[in-house]
Amino acid sequence: MIKLVYLTPGTSPTSLELQGCGEAAKPSITLCTYEADSVEECICTDVADAILRLDPKKNNWIDINGLGDVESVKLLGAHFELGPLVVEDILTSQRPKMESLDNGIFLITSMAYSPKDQEGVVEVEQLSLFFTKNTVITFQQNGKRDSFHEVRRRLHLPESLVRKHGADFLTYALLDTVIDHYFPVLEMIGDETGVIEEALVERPSREILKDLFYYKRVLLEMRRGAWPQREVFSHLMHDDEGLVSETTRMFLRDCYEHITQIIDIIENYRDLTSGLMDVYHSSLSYRTNEIMRVLTLFATIFMPLTFLVGVYGMNFRDSPYNMPELEWRYGYPACWLVLISIFVSMFLYFRSRKWL
Repeated sequence: MIKLVYLTPGTSPTSLELQGCGEAAKPSITLCTYEADSVEECICTDVADAILRLDPKKNNWIDINGLGDVESVKLLGAHFELGPLVVEDILTSQRPKMESLDNGIFLITSMAYSPKDQEGVVEVEQLSLFFTKNTVITFQQNGKRDSFHEVRRRLHLPESLVRKHGADFLTYALLDTVIDHYFPVLEMIGDETGVIEEALVERPSREILKDLFYYKRVLLEMRRGAWPQREVFSHLMHDDEGLVSETTRMFLRDCYEHITQIIDIIENYRDLTSGLMDVYHSSLSYRTNEIMRVLTLFATIFMPLTFLVGVYGMNFRDSPYNMPELEWRYGYPACWLVLISIFVSMFLYFRSRKWL
């Protein structure tokens, strides 16, 4: 779930010698150029092609899906004067934050989602975003999926609000999409914890405990990404650079309320999972006590039976004090009758006292 990408220890930030990224595929680069009356979308061959297609008279959105090509990110950073440290933040794992640069605003956010082909699995993806007056650049960490396909679809609708506003409103729409991805994940976690709770009461096991620990780690990682994002929205709403319009500020307040709601839900679920640990231990202790109680009762039932069998198993025949029952023709059946009567009597007595 948690995949860290970091610089090789001891190297310079400008070297961008990364560890933990593995073998990444070449990113796909999409450019959307739009205004109120038109929108044009194209797949660019590389970053240089996307830069050449930028239209300074319209709004532009460059979407880099996948960070497998470090040189492409460096080239884009050089064109927009992002600086080597910002490029490093894009390529490595960072805490959500916001930075005001000379020519725009740079953001890092964190999005949680559940893959459709992996039920119950939660993954966390880092999303980096930079925007100016008329340009938005997004960097999606996971190149195997497109987190912004719904925003891209809305851009093609003539009545869409995204088309009627500038790059700051598109930034809001993208951030709102990031937040919206939290809700279905939290709903899934809520359903799974409900199933875990029932299983812990009825049949506690190591497998159920393993699932519980997994979702505790998921909630911890989601909390790590959600809390700083509230600060990001707070800073955006009070932006002094003039890049965020009053209309966008109003919508950003809605995002701020949603992320606060998400944080509250995460905290509630974290308390719930911690409580489920107590349920597990209580249920396990209860089941152990039940087993010990049943074993103790059966041991108690067999104590007099064992005593009688032990006494009549001594077989003293030559002593004047021998047992007369040993010579009795019906002694053996009578002994069994006595043993069965004692067993049934004690069993019914324990049942009447609700000990069994």
